[in-house]
Amino acid sequence: MKLAAWMAGRRPPLSLSLFWFRFRRSMARRLSQEAHIVAFLLGMVLSGTAFGGIVAGELRPADKLELANQLEAFLLATLHGQLASGSSVFASRLISDAAWLALVWLAGSSAVGIPIVAAAVFARAFETGFAVAFTSLQFGWKGFAVASIGIFVHQAVFLFAFLIASVNAIRFSYQIVAQSVPLYQWTLQFLRYTGRSVMCLGGVMLAAAVQAFVVPPMVSRLLGG
Repeated sequence: MKLAAWMAGRRPPLSLSLFWFRFRRSMARRLSQEAHIVAFLLGMVLSGTAFGGIVAGELRPADKLELANQLEAFLLATLHGQLASGSSVFASRLISDAAWLALVWLAGSSAVGIPIVAAAVFARAFETGFAVAFTSLQFGWKGFAVASIGIFVHQAVFLFAFLIASVNAIRFSYQIVAQSVPLYQWTLQFLRYTGRSVMCLGGVMLAAAVQAFVVPPMVSRLLGG
């Protein structure tokens, strides 16, 4: 009898398929709740990218010449393997990208964080659009291929993590404005918010690793061909 009761009281092990089903259901519910925030930020990304491309095509000839010389020197250094070591590039890229993430986290911690987060997303997308468009305009189809590998791959990985952090920040900032969380729960909610932001740092590290260790050999092979 005791054995039968013990067996009946045991929970069946959580299978991988059940875990995946619950994960998908949770993500679908979260996306449906935050679809308006995601759509807003994607609009900022598209607007920033397009505006960056337009500005790249409207530069003065002197500015174009200066930037083109700098870009050509960078590409030649990449081709001949004269760039800084991968670890140095990884560290500098990680610090730069983490600073953007910290800006969004800090903005989300305030009542005026929503416009700051939107401006940060727009600025980062503008940077990407400008770089890709300028490289493509200066070097034609080969420049577009170099920009797609050397710039867009890193930016796509980073922007994915950055958008997740931005959605998290906007949601938390809205909770501050709406005062929708009881005062005694603010510490716990803030720790959860910070924890989700720190998790996005994994995507930033992946983007930095791609830029430091994956992109240079690919660009060098493309230029050499």
